[in-house]
Amino acid sequence: MLALAEGFGESPVRSLLAPDVEPEALLASPPAPPHVSPAAAARLRQRDLAARASEVRERAAARGIHVLTRQDTGWPEGLRRLPDAPLVLFARGNMNALNRSPSATMVGSRTPTPYGEEAARLLARALAGCGVTIWSGLARGVDALAHEACARSTSTTVAVLAGGLDCIYPHEHEALADDIVSADGCLVSELPPGWRTRRGHFIRRNRIIAAGTPATIVVEGSLVSGALRTARFAAACGADVHCVPGPWLSERSRGCHRLISEGASIVEGVRALLQSLGMANDSAHAALRLTLSADEQAVLNLLSGGPRPTDLLRRESGLDNGAFLRVLLGLQRRGTVQRAPGDLWCYVEAP
Repeated sequence: MLALAEGFGESPVRSLLAPDVEPEALLASPPAPPHVSPAAAARLRQRDLAARASEVRERAAARGIHVLTRQDTGWPEGLRRLPDAPLVLFARGNMNALNRSPSATMVGSRTPTPYGEEAARLLARALAGCGVTIWSGLARGVDALAHEACARSTSTTVAVLAGGLDCIYPHEHEALADDIVSADGCLVSELPPGWRTRRGHFIRRNRIIAAGTPATIVVEGSLVSGALRTARFAAACGADVHCVPGPWLSERSRGCHRLISEGASIVEGVRALLQSLGMANDSAHAALRLTLSADEQAVLNLLSGGPRPTDLLRRESGLDNGAFLRVLLGLQRRGTVQRAPGDLWCYVEAP
């Protein structure tokens, strides 16, 4: 009843969402403006509020959607530290995923550059390979890449939607939403079934994504992007923020660079990120190998036998000069190989 009265606008009504609010007391003696908006005050006094709340629960049950409140044991623990936490959550799938650990949030541009797409795939595949539950927003671009990496592995993923769970947005991600549920993941929304996504709902959704996990990873985003808002929500909740740096002239990297200047950690590579998230060295090493192409793995296999000069390494790899240089520079960028005096290349063991 309080959630319906709050109205699901762009800015949540903080007096209704305060952690110490007693729903029965608030409904018995509803606040008036200026403590709440005139619209919320009017909704709190509607005679049919209880009947509408009952209808929402019946509609959710008919669609296989669970209803969670703060009093439920399955309520996401991360949301308890959110100042304006939701009053109710609607979930479809495995609700145990909402409190599964380790977990991390991954967000980024809806239209990533090829560089951003590669970074998102590498990081998401590594996290999923370590069994990390990834939270994201089912949006186009980086969000979808993060969910797909989990759905195709043994890891779970949580997708927080900006509309009702029976109104998947964007529509082309309906199949991905089903894959998430089939892979033991969970779809979550603050909005009741039947509510379609509106512009202001994305801001509400972002605060839930940010608070759901102890770490947020940003892969590309402009200065006005939702990813930047999500990262700032995360920082306000005490979560760690990690950003992928990019070309300094790229508009899609400016948001990450701004966050780094404000104190966010730089993602220097897959292994470094996993270790900063507290993953064990052996898990980080195994997950790194999941991100390697066949050509990269072949070069590492050669270097595992000891240092090799550049010319010999290229001949033994069987790659043409262009492909060999791309592989070598990619491995060097990740910190997996390093150049030693005497034109030798060495494999870098995990510390």
